[in-house]
Amino acid sequence: MGEVKQRDYSFDIFRGICMWAIPISHFTRMGGCFSQDSWGGVVYITINVFIMQSFMFLSGYFSKNVEKSRKTSFKTALWPYLLSIPFFYAIRLLVYGNATFYLDQPPFAMWFMLALFVYKFLLKDMVKVPCFMAICLCLYMIAGCIPFLTEFMALGRIVSYLPFFMIGYYCRPEHIQKIRSLKKYQTAILGGALVAVSFVLAYCVPQISQEWYLLRNPGSYLGVAWYLDIIARGFIFLLAAGWIIFMFNILPSRDNYLAYVGRNTMPVYIFHLIIRQILKKTDITMGLFPMPESPIVYYLLIYVLASACVVIFSSKPVSKAYDFAFDGLYKIFMWLINNVFMRIMGTLNTGLVSAGESMVRLIEKQKK
Repeated sequence: MGEVKQRDYSFDIFRGICMWAIPISHFTRMGGCFSQDSWGGVVYITINVFIMQSFMFLSGYFSKNVEKSRKTSFKTALWPYLLSIPFFYAIRLLVYGNATFYLDQPPFAMWFMLALFVYKFLLKDMVKVPCFMAICLCLYMIAGCIPFLTEFMALGRIVSYLPFFMIGYYCRPEHIQKIRSLKKYQTAILGGALVAVSFVLAYCVPQISQEWYLLRNPGSYLGVAWYLDIIARGFIFLLAAGWIIFMFNILPSRDNYLAYVGRNTMPVYIFHLIIRQILKKTDITMGLFPMPESPIVYYLLIYVLASACVVIFSSKPVSKAYDFAFDGLYKIFMWLINNVFMRIMGTLNTGLVSAGESMVRLIEKQKK
C-alpha cells in the first residue's frame, strides 16, 4: 500500500493570515484618524502590496483541474457575488437610509469574487494561448497606461491580479520546495528588507497615493506619468513576490487555528464588510464611546475589532449558517433554472417552431 499523503497546512495558514489582514486593511482607513506617515500606514502598505496577490496565487495553485474550475466557478465565486450584492445594499440602506445602485462597478469590495469567477471560468481557454504568462505580465505592466482599465466591472484589478493567479496555476509542489529553500539568515534579511521598504514608503514618501497600491485605476487618474506607473507596478510586483517567498519560508506545515481560519475565509470576507459599512458612517468606536486621542489606542482598537470579526465569523456556528444559507439558496436557484426557466424556454421554443411551420404552410398555400 502507498503512503497516505499528508496535508500541507501551510497553504491554509497562509490563507488564514491573508484573511486576518483584510479587515485590518479595511478598518484602518474607516475610523478617521488614519495617516499614511504612521505605524498604521506601514501596516496598510504592507498588507496592500501582497495580500490580494497572495490570495490570487493560492487560488491559482489550487485550480490545476481546469474542467473542475470552470464547472465550479459559478457556485464558488459568481453565486456569492450575485447573492451578496442585494444583501449589502439592504445593509447600506438600513445604516445610511439610502443606497445608490451601481451596475458597472462591483460594490463593497466584492471585485475579488468577480475576478475569481473570470479567472476560473476562462482558465481552460487561457492556458491554451501560447506564451500566455508573458502576455499576462506585459498587460500587468502597461495596465496603468490603458484608460479603460478602471473600476468599470473591476477591469483594472482583473488584469492587474491575473499574473499572480496564473503563476499560482503554473507553480508545482517542487517549485514551492525551491521557494522554501532559503536559509534562516536569508529569510531574516528578506523579511527585514520588506518591512524596511514599507517604513520608507510610509514615512519618507507619504505623498504617494494609497490608490497606487490597490491597482484599480490607470496612473493618469492619479496624475502621474505613464512611465512612473510602469515603474511603480514593477516595484509592487517585486514586493508581492518577495512577501510570498518570505511567507512560505516562515509558515509551519502543521494544523493550527490560522489553518482553520484559512479553511473558512468566505463568511469572514462577506460578513466583515457589514462592520465596514457601519464604520464608514460612525468611526472605529462605532459611536459607543469617544474617539481615542492616542494613535496607539486607535490602532489597537482596529486590530481588536478586526480580530473579533475573524474569530466570530470563522466560528463553526457562523460557517455552518453561511454554508446552509448559500448552499440552500443555490439549490433553490438551480431548481428554478432547471424546472421553471428551462420549461418556459422549451414552451417558447415549441411555440416558435409551431408558428414558423404554420407560416411556411401559409406561404406555400399562397404560392399555389
